[in-house]
Amino acid sequence: MVIANRLVVAFGVALSAAFASQALAQPDVNPPPPLTGHGPALSEHRKAALMKCTDRTPFASDRYINCMTREGEAP
Repeated sequence: MVIANRLVVAFGVALSAAFASQALAQPDVNPPPPLTGHGPALSEHRKAALMKCTDRTPFASDRYINCMTREGEAP
C-alpha cells in the first residue's frame, strides 16, 4: 500500500512538473500592439479620423474606406 501511494504521488509530481515546464517554455513572443489588438496604433490623428468617419452615421464600408483614405489613414 505504501509503494502504491508513493507511485501515485510521484506520478502526480512528474505530471505537474511536465505541464509547468510546457507553459514556461512557450512565452508569448509576439504580443498584440497596445489599445487596438490588430492594425496600427491609435494616434491622435487616427482617433480624429475615426471620429470623423464613424460619428453618428450608419456604417457603410465604401464610405468608411474612402473617408479614412482621404484622411491619410489605413482603413
